[in-house]
Amino acid sequence: MKHPILLFIRRFLGRIVLLANLGAIVWLGLCVAAAYTHPATIRYIALFSLSTPFAVLANILFIFAWLIFSTHKLRALLSAVAIIASFNVVSPIFAFNYFKDNDFSHRPNTVRIMHWNVHGIGLFDEPYSNAQRERIITYLDSVDADVMSLPEFAVKKTEITSQTAKKILENGNYKDYRFQADNTLGKNIFLGTAVFSRYEIFNFKAHKLSDYIYMLQCDMALPGADTTRMFFVHLNTFGLSDNDKDYIEDVANNKKADLNRSRSYMWKFNYAFLRRAREVKVAKSIIDASPYPVVICGDLNDLPGSYTYTQMREGLNDAFLQRGRGLGRTYSRLSPTLRIDYIFYNPASFSCIGYKSPYTSLSDHNPVITNLEIINRPER
Repeated sequence: MKHPILLFIRRFLGRIVLLANLGAIVWLGLCVAAAYTHPATIRYIALFSLSTPFAVLANILFIFAWLIFSTHKLRALLSAVAIIASFNVVSPIFAFNYFKDNDFSHRPNTVRIMHWNVHGIGLFDEPYSNAQRERIITYLDSVDADVMSLPEFAVKKTEITSQTAKKILENGNYKDYRFQADNTLGKNIFLGTAVFSRYEIFNFKAHKLSDYIYMLQCDMALPGADTTRMFFVHLNTFGLSDNDKDYIEDVANNKKADLNRSRSYMWKFNYAFLRRAREVKVAKSIIDASPYPVVICGDLNDLPGSYTYTQMREGLNDAFLQRGRGLGRTYSRLSPTLRIDYIFYNPASFSCIGYKSPYTSLSDHNPVITNLEIINRPER
């Protein structure tokens, strides 16, 4: 017979762990609420979407803790049921396609698409040199994409089809090029989204979603398919400077946090969530009105499980989930969980047969590259 004090301590600790487990389940529930609740409805609810991967991990740890270290093994069902009930929000976080092949072959019924935030195509590198720009152009050539979407592409205000764009067009044998400015860098430079295509672009439109935010619409006749409507979008950022990012990384590395400064980030983040929610509402109304199958390339500046992601992806497949692996990080700073760049597509017309997002130091984003197989001609 065990000593009464030891039994008391064991029961007390068991209740503490149970309460902590229930807290992790509530945490996950708030993350689910963030995925479906407009940020204006409940203040700061959207912040929980940043922590969804960690809430899932906490619940997984509790499952193993109950199974391995406790006699109350049935309590593992608490977190297991919570994760299953949250499947629609949990499933986009991690891709398990380790035993699926990635096919990037060029065939008559395939289209290779690349989306990459090119971070000013070298302009933000210090000191600036043409060598970095040339390295980026060489990298683009190596991908050999049929369609490329390049947010944060820089051009001179007097030369929209810049020398850089001309070189990319020539090297990649692209037939069409479109550029939409969304911001300026000093007096002489436009920053915006550039689209390069080996298929003729028609019915081009730039839809204004909010101040400085545009969604580009391009209709293309892809091989083996009737018209496909492609959208290219770069939504509002969190507005963090490099100093802000350095501070957040320092805090994440267990350095002392400035409480007032941290509170200011909460306000800044919440404002950005609100802006993106408004932008995605406008964008989705335009996308849903398309008479053709759609493909969306986007730097959404939001994670899987966020309200923005949930709304934008509705009715579409996420290429990463079909052929990607792991967390699929696309932003190289702050956290390994930051997958904020996406390619969505109509599953009735396309099948993803290849996906990759290789690390590169040429930008603060990794490219997102997919190979889509055209499986069905849309009905006339």
